[in-house]
Amino acid sequence: MAKKQVKPVNKPYLRGTWRGKTATRKGLKMMLSILFISFLYLLLGVLLSFDSFILRFMTSFVIVLLATSYMYFQGANSGEADTAFGEIMYQHEQEGREVVQTDRERCFHPAKGFYCVMIALIPYLLLTLLFASLAQPITYSLGVLPSWLDTTTQQSHISAALAFYGTQDMDMFMSILRIIARAITMPFINVAIKLGTDATLLAERLTPLWVMIAPLAYGFGYMQGPKMRVKINTGIAIGLQKKKRKERKERKARAASKKPEQLI
Repeated sequence: MAKKQVKPVNKPYLRGTWRGKTATRKGLKMMLSILFISFLYLLLGVLLSFDSFILRFMTSFVIVLLATSYMYFQGANSGEADTAFGEIMYQHEQEGREVVQTDRERCFHPAKGFYCVMIALIPYLLLTLLFASLAQPITYSLGVLPSWLDTTTQQSHISAALAFYGTQDMDMFMSILRIIARAITMPFINVAIKLGTDATLLAERLTPLWVMIAPLAYGFGYMQGPKMRVKINTGIAIGLQKKKRKERKERKARAASKKPEQLI
């Protein structure tokens, strides 16, 4: 006989809010996850900077895919945990027990994952938006004059010729900003560099978009929380069904062994 299939176990849960103190704390903690991803971007991007465009594109794609998967599964686990907590709070509410506001906020809400991402991305978006608005094509710039020319430049007929060296601009600020922005978006910049100056400039102006790709996967993963919870609850039900079936077999076996032997 075919085994009876267990129907998916879809337990009701208490729906929380899309924001709150718990979600904000998650977003603040996620800043460290994005920082960890940025470190991997920089490290692997430098190590895997192949001369071949195809190899560089493939390795960069794999790096971004791994980072996106990491954030997706983080979000899925968080969504499943909040859904499980929502099931408990729903049960408390059905039993007439009070559910405090902080516990209600902690329960699953499909938009909560994106709220956490929004909080986590604030410093990274501010930095990349500033850089993108100031980004210009990289051109040759004059270096710094050696110190031994200080006395020479004080002469009027020489100082006028060398005055351009002393002009102060935003080169140093932009260089530091470019290093930081490229570090947190290294796989994308690595590919663009092989396509030329114009492509590199476009990639730099799109750094706010690149920095969002992996973290946004957290929000989509979080939305899978109820589906993951259904799978877990169904797995528990299947385990209980197997346990009951095993216990029935054991009882039948014990009952058969206790039957009196027929006398001949």
